Amino acid sequence: MLKIPVPTAILIDNMYIQNAANVFGLGRLDPRKYPKALLRTPPEEHYHTFIFDALPYAPRYNATQEQIDRRNKKRAYLEALKYCERVSVELGDVRPKHTQCPHCNSEFFVPVQKLVDVRISVRLVYLAWSEIVKTIVLVAGDKDLLPAVQAVEPTGTTVRLAYIEEKNVQTSKALIRACSEKQKLLKSDLAYCKFEEEKT
Repeated sequence: MLKIPVPTAILIDNMYIQNAANVFGLGRLDPRKYPKALLRTPPEEHYHTFIFDALPYAPRYNATQEQIDRRNKKRAYLEALKYCERVSVELGDVRPKHTQCPHCNSEFFVPVQKLVDVRISVRLVYLAWSEIVKTIVLVAGDKDLLPAVQAVEPTGTTVRLAYIEEKNVQTSKALIRACSEKQKLLKSDLAYCKFEEEKT
């Protein structure tokens, strides 16, 4: 029996999946390999991969060389992804958040990622309501994505959460429950997606 192709988009919270890769000791991942690792083919057919990320924080003035190098390295990586077929990069921002230590009352700034979850949510809802795809594979773990997942339900679009269950990887239980399909990713799944030059 001939199976009708199911157009499927992949939405990646890059900080989430890269953190998992680091926990597994795998290094940087290659988004061109995500379709084979994430899609259930046949009948799922890759439509597009959307990568959501933000450049590391570096203050406008008095940035350390380490901060500058880290930011430039990440920028080069994300710029290179823009040349990959059926891969797009959507950037948020990282801003300093003023905080205070509850023990010693010392004040300091902590870099906080902004707008990434908003961009993921907007893309998720747009793809579903425009009926461009029938399935969306969401690789993320933030509870803030819950309203977007719930907003997609009336469209009939399947949202499958591909998540990592490891001690140092934060994944919202509520987000897992909210998605109609779940796909637990293993170290072997992420290892498949390593850049070739990083393989030993």
